[in-house]
Amino acid sequence: MKIFLLLFTILFAQTFLLTPLFAQQLNFQENTFFYPHTYENRQIVSSLGIALAKLPEDVVETDDVFRAPLFSYRLKYGLPENFLAEGSVETNIVTFNFMLGPKWNYQFDKLGFSLGTDLSFYLGKLEQFGFDTKFNGWALYPNISAGYQFEKFTLSVKSELVFNLAEQSKNGESEIENDLDFFNGWTIGMYLEQPFWGDNYVVLGVRSTFLKFYYPMWAAFSTFDRAFYIPEATFTFIF
Repeated sequence: MKIFLLLFTILFAQTFLLTPLFAQQLNFQENTFFYPHTYENRQIVSSLGIALAKLPEDVVETDDVFRAPLFSYRLKYGLPENFLAEGSVETNIVTFNFMLGPKWNYQFDKLGFSLGTDLSFYLGKLEQFGFDTKFNGWALYPNISAGYQFEKFTLSVKSELVFNLAEQSKNGESEIENDLDFFNGWTIGMYLEQPFWGDNYVVLGVRSTFLKFYYPMWAAFSTFDRAFYIPEATFTFIF
């Protein structure tokens, strides 16, 4: 978290040191990802990112600060009538999560809104340290976003509801169908997007998740039936 705060301070300070000439060259419509602006038909914006999450002490069974990195690639594709399609893949090496869903964006001057939903399929495999475990599942993420375009950066807020659709795990040759609660929890995040170099933009974000089941920590084999608070810090490069 200290590294994230340092990056946030440096980049935020850099924003206000940009010259007026450079500020006039900014193109938020083509170079931002989380800011919910309207997309041209067939317009593509993609990003590479990393998220660091603080996992619950009850699950990791240690009070040491434990950061779980999660790498991601995301893409948005513009469609007619203010619609777009968004797809992504996330991984922490032993787990992969594939998401795809439609969104509808509406922009009023510098204020933007987005409504959408994402269907998620995740799978994992752990065959080290004496384990022979595989799992997979489906989830649904209805979401809403709002953002504002300032002179030299954008600031956006995104919130999701998380619903479990199905999950199955396999230990050796034994298959287990898990009975998860349909309503898993919710998330809320804030994202600052600004130029970094030329037409390359970066995103600094923080997200809070309140979930009973957080799929990246499935390999911890948690048996708790309650929601956990999991804070995340994210850094994303847009291209």
